This record gives sequence, C-alpha cells and structure tokens, in this order.
Amino acid sequence: MRTLITTTGVLAAMVALVSCGQTQNSASTDDYPDRPIDLIIPVPAGSSTDVSTRFVVPCIEEELDATIVVENRDGGGGAVGNGLFAQAEADGYTLVSTSVGNAVVPPIAEGGVGYEPDSFLPVGMIGQAPVVLVVAADSPYTSAEEFFAGAASERLVVGIPGPTSVPGISITALTSTQDLQLEAVPFTGNGNTIQALLGGEVDAAYLSADGGVTLPRIQSGEVVALATAVDEPAPSLPDVPTLVSLGFDGLPLGDSFWFLATQVDTPEPIVTTLEGAMETCMSNGDIQAQIGEGVAPPEFIPGSDVQEMLETAARGYEEFLQ
Repeated sequence: MRTLITTTGVLAAMVALVSCGQTQNSASTDDYPDRPIDLIIPVPAGSSTDVSTRFVVPCIEEELDATIVVENRDGGGGAVGNGLFAQAEADGYTLVSTSVGNAVVPPIAEGGVGYEPDSFLPVGMIGQAPVVLVVAADSPYTSAEEFFAGAASERLVVGIPGPTSVPGISITALTSTQDLQLEAVPFTGNGNTIQALLGGEVDAAYLSADGGVTLPRIQSGEVVALATAVDEPAPSLPDVPTLVSLGFDGLPLGDSFWFLATQVDTPEPIVTTLEGAMETCMSNGDIQAQIGEGVAPPEFIPGSDVQEMLETAARGYEEFLQ
C-alpha cells in the first residue's frame, strides 16, 4: 500500500509539473512579444537586404507593439550572422533577414558554418531581384540571341558579383551545360560589377536586378537587359525574355530573394503572429514604394511559399557547388 501511495504521489507530481510547464509556455506564447526582439541582418549596412528590411521594421514594431533591435552581423558570405541566428533560442526573440544566397550557399559550399539551409523558418518575403544579363548601352549586342550567338563563336567576358553569389552559381550552370565561350570574372558586389561593365572591362554583366544598383541603370538606359534567369517574366522587367524562353533549360533558380525568418522550432502561435504582422506590412503601399516597384512583391508571399523557393534553390545550387 505504501508503494502504491508513493507511486501515485510521484505520478501526480509529474502531472502537476507538466501542467505547470504547459501553462507557463502558453502564457509566454500568449504574451508574445513582451520584450525587445533582436533582428540580425547578416550583410553590411546599405545592401539591398539591409535597406529594404529597415523600411519594414517600423511597421512590424507597430503591429507587434514591440521594439526591434536591428544589428548587421556581416562576414563569411552571410555565415556569421546566420550562424548566430541559428544558435539562438527558438522563441521568436531572435529573427533574421537573410537572402537565399546567404542562407543556402555557405553550408553547401563550405559546411561547418553553424547552420544548414533548413535552419530557417521563413515568415514572409521582403524583396526579390531576378538575375539578369545586361550589356552597356553602346554594346554591339542588342538582343540575347545576338549575344549568345557571339558567345558560341568567340570568348566573351561576363562580370559577376562573386563566384558563389546567386548569379555566379547561375552562370557556372550556364557555361557547364551549354556550348558557350563565356568567361566569368568576379567583382565585389553589384556596384563594382556594373562599374566594370560601364568602364569596358567586361562584355556583359550577370547580376541581380536590385533596386539600388542594377534596376535604376536599366531604367535610365545606361545598361540594356538582354535576358533574365527566372522561369517566368519578372514583374520589374516584363518585356525581357527569360533564359528558359530562349531554350536554356535545367538551370538552378536565378532569383535573388530575401526574407524574414525565425527558427524552425519556434512555437506555432508566435510564427502565426509574426506572419500576420509581415502580411500587413508587406501589403502596405507606402512600404512597397519605399522598397521599390519590382523589388517588393506586389502581393504578400507567405513563409510557406518562401520555404518552397528556398528548398528549390538548395537542390539546384547543390549540383554546382559540390
């Protein structure tokens, strides 16, 4: 009898402890957020990811009634900041705004960076910039067909913003699967790549059509867009043909995009709260205008859709990074 009572008492205590824990977890989830939220941006200040994220943050703060502390932790192609994010507790108080390249490339290409492509649980898209092939306004090539016909018979030099950038991976795939004499020359970032093109150092540039560097020069006529590396015509460049439409199939996703994410084990109610705030803010016309037409998605792209894009990118990049 004594044993039965003791066992029963232990079981009761365990049930009470679990119930207490569940109540505390529920309360903390219901009260979210009840303290400042840290937001890591794993790239330098002034980049497209950084600038567009900072346009959205005040709105998210208002929606959540919380303070968001933004910190740039760049280095290692995004590995430093993303690694810090991945090691943080999955409680919704450490978020990251990162790009597909920063999230996917370092763990595949290098390994041992403290996170994997599946370490991110996206809660919403912030911006997109399709990879685009551009030439200077005075280039002898006035169309994609002319350019690729030239590359079939002679060596053409193409500037890219880094060998393991999304454009760098994309052009590696293009040159390894097609009979084209393209030599990719890496520069640091879109700005230096465009300057190399305008200075006559390269025959073309293959880079993301971001709202800060590339897209404005296309719109001003300084450079001419010949083709995009996405599957469907890009909203920002609707009249520019895609590589797929030109007959180049089987290439990895040529879309640079960046997104807000939390950790994969974050409680569902917190994820729902964050995604609701993101939907409100990314549907705001003023915020879309600040990020830039053609860069901000015209309609909110939820975390589940971003997750699919991230997984597609990881599968496609892996073949050309290992």
